Amino acid sequence: MKHSDRPNCSRALLLLLALTSCTFILTYALPDRVPPALIAVMIAVIAVIKVRLVVLDFLGLRGARTPLTAALWSWAAFVLLIAVARAALQLSV
Repeated sequence: MKHSDRPNCSRALLLLLALTSCTFILTYALPDRVPPALIAVMIAVIAVIKVRLVVLDFLGLRGARTPLTAALWSWAAFVLLIAVARAALQLSV
């Protein structure tokens, strides 16, 4: 593998750190100013972007059609559904 064939992990790491910072700000710094449903949707979008970065760049599966890619996306979707269900149950109580 040539250097040009490897994914740019440094850029992906910076993006992951920025997305994590955004999640922190949404969770702790702005809870009174933004509706909870909007915060939940924004965090879900950030989670999907982070999964995409990890699967494609860190694991090197960009362009690969492997069962591992589908399994990782399925796992992430399952965890996100659990989080959404838990949040919905807490809001209903």
